[in-house]
Amino acid sequence: MNRLSEQNGLPAAPPAQTILDAITGPVAVLDPTGIIIAVNRAWHDFGAANGAPTAVAGGVNYLEICDRAVGADGPCARAAAAGIRAVLAGKTTFSLEYPCHSPTVTRWFRLQVSRLLHDGVTYAVAAHHDITDRVLIEQERQALLARAHRHQEQLRSLAATCARITLEEMPASIFREVTEQARRIVGAHWASTHTIPYVLWPEDPIIVSVSDKYRAFSRAAIAESGVGIYTHVVQTKRPLRMTSEELSHFPELQGVRNTEADLLVTEGLIAVPIPAAPGGMLGVLMLSDKERGDFTADDEAILVQLSQIASVAAENAVRKRAERESRERLWATHEHASVGIGETDASGRFLTVNKGLSSITGYSRDELLAMTVFDLVPPDVVEAEKALYDRQVGGELKTYTLERRCIRKDGTNVWLHVSSTAVFGVHGQFQYSVRVIQDIDQRKRFEQRQSLLVRELHQRVRNTLAVVEALASATARSATHVRQFNQTFSSRIAALARTQTLLTDDYWQTALLRDMLLCELQPFEEKRHQRFTLEGPEVNLTADLAIPLSMALHELATNAARYGALSVRKGCVAVRWDVETTDGMRALRLTWVERNGPPVEPPAHHGFGFTLLERVLQAQCRATVRLSFEPGGLEVHIELPLTMNRAIGNVATSGVNPDPR
Repeated sequence: MNRLSEQNGLPAAPPAQTILDAITGPVAVLDPTGIIIAVNRAWHDFGAANGAPTAVAGGVNYLEICDRAVGADGPCARAAAAGIRAVLAGKTTFSLEYPCHSPTVTRWFRLQVSRLLHDGVTYAVAAHHDITDRVLIEQERQALLARAHRHQEQLRSLAATCARITLEEMPASIFREVTEQARRIVGAHWASTHTIPYVLWPEDPIIVSVSDKYRAFSRAAIAESGVGIYTHVVQTKRPLRMTSEELSHFPELQGVRNTEADLLVTEGLIAVPIPAAPGGMLGVLMLSDKERGDFTADDEAILVQLSQIASVAAENAVRKRAERESRERLWATHEHASVGIGETDASGRFLTVNKGLSSITGYSRDELLAMTVFDLVPPDVVEAEKALYDRQVGGELKTYTLERRCIRKDGTNVWLHVSSTAVFGVHGQFQYSVRVIQDIDQRKRFEQRQSLLVRELHQRVRNTLAVVEALASATARSATHVRQFNQTFSSRIAALARTQTLLTDDYWQTALLRDMLLCELQPFEEKRHQRFTLEGPEVNLTADLAIPLSMALHELATNAARYGALSVRKGCVAVRWDVETTDGMRALRLTWVERNGPPVEPPAHHGFGFTLLERVLQAQCRATVRLSFEPGGLEVHIELPLTMNRAIGNVATSGVNPDPR
């Protein structure tokens, strides 16, 4: 290889150690016995960062170190030793992913061991690759899935609770069920319902539900702890949600305290009013000491729904004892509930509907009463809905719940959570069905957006890695020494980082052309002398155009600072651009003009900047680039088509192509 380099007039190929040191990840070469015979600089840095600067240097048996590992790292270390031995015994490769955390940094690595044959002897090359970003992304995805799964389970429990309490005939049983289920669904250690005294309500106005943590406490102690909260919610008629720290600043909210009550741990609380007729209340539903974390807005929404369902059920129970009075209260609660509620006959035709259902569907009350539930179901799922409803009418399903789309009056679709509960007569005949409908469109859109962002993040990581790989390769080919490589590569990475910052700051992952130019030219701005001018309309560039164009602008600015107009005091750069539309296609036309700089001559050889302008921009952006080396200054004309719509997740790579040929 060295002779071939000398024949081509190039320096001799670098030694193996220099090549190893150029690899960014930690690499070690092991002999057949497992002794380290060569490592690169990154290996030393990796060991120093993890508290072992000399323990794994040359001459040390790496396999013995792994075999002696104890504690949490022991199993991974022994697995690594077994894999290395397998490679030394003839296996081609071995791979292992493992955590490598420090007190301040959480990281994961992938150990890749490859077999190396030299003069009939088998060696092992062990390389460690940082996979922290990938692991963190996967953990975030799992967290989002877990949250979605928990939310789904809560909705199921909410629907089941609704079905149970609608069958209760006594208000006391309804409030007891709601209190118990509220604690279980949200996940709290104690819950209580304080009802406003009324002749038909429970004899005991306070109902308590606790986990094993508070089994030893008396019901009176828990009840007294909630008196202050109950009074506050009754007065304000609004939900209250506080952390333990916030609650500590309001001792008046903790009610009457005694020795036993003082031992209760009130780590945050949430309380919602149980509504009655307009302006009235049936009581307050309260939770405290959440099992995991603080109470959230989702928890509050669940409690609000439970309180509303409990209100409807309680009013229905009272109706059996005082028909006219309770019917008026039940109808008021039914009408002002934030969820959609309707009753349907055996054919699915609406018998009654509330304002919430009208608001969700966009139809008036009279229009809904002339329709069936199937008129609101999209054609592709209407048969499935009919099958469930027929089974319910036939008595096979007393209650069913589902999430589906609904066709609104204006033709748009909205996602709904539907709970349908059948009401049967004394002889088991179907009378009507009660449908509780919740608008979950916002939650569905949130889930879709999270999924979109996860896909976008995966795509962005792959694209960025491709760009970095291409920059490293191109810079290495043109650099004559390590210092030049470091300086050039660092400046190009910095330019890429600035553009990535512009893209990240924008919701749709686009960057303004003017901001990209300012990132490169702002350092040359002077108060007494105008070093550059920017003229053109506002243009937003998507990531697949912004990244390669930003690199091209960086190369132009760097060239101007070293050899062109920005290298002298009176030199200046003028950048003008415009967007033209031809045959329905939009194109960006940009001109870079340098003046008052040193005399310009065509370069004797073309470097990375020339390749980026004339070949990479053409390959990646379908751009047309023309360079004019005028005596008065360099002129560059760039024309590239603009995409009308931003594509997400369907581009394999973007930015700089590792091989622009």
